[in-house]
Amino acid sequence: MVAILISIPSMMRNWWQQVHDDLYDGLKEEVEAAVHILLGRGWTPYKVLTEALVEGMRIVGIDFRDGILFVPEVLLAANSMKAGMAILRPLLIATGAPRVGKMIIGTVRVTSTTSARTWWR
Repeated sequence: MVAILISIPSMMRNWWQQVHDDLYDGLKEEVEAAVHILLGRGWTPYKVLTEALVEGMRIVGIDFRDGILFVPEVLLAANSMKAGMAILRPLLIATGAPRVGKMIIGTVRVTSTTSARTWWR
């Protein structure tokens, strides 16, 4: 009985490490399958999001920063995470997972004339 209780966390640990590897390699279908497996093993949607998907993307970001990965690989990883999020999003809403905040994305158009006006004021 003790051996079974000890082996279950190590098996789960292998699954989230596999999610990290699949995200890193941009394997969309494998990430979707792993999300279903982790949910089936009793992981909460929030735990799958934070410990498997976000942590995997953190590793991708570090390797991108260090010049190991390039934009195409990062985009493949992002598409894989998007596939996992498509599964988790309705579950996160249903379970009332905490929201971290809001994000605003936009661009600012600056011409040489507007930057010169700002500079001289």
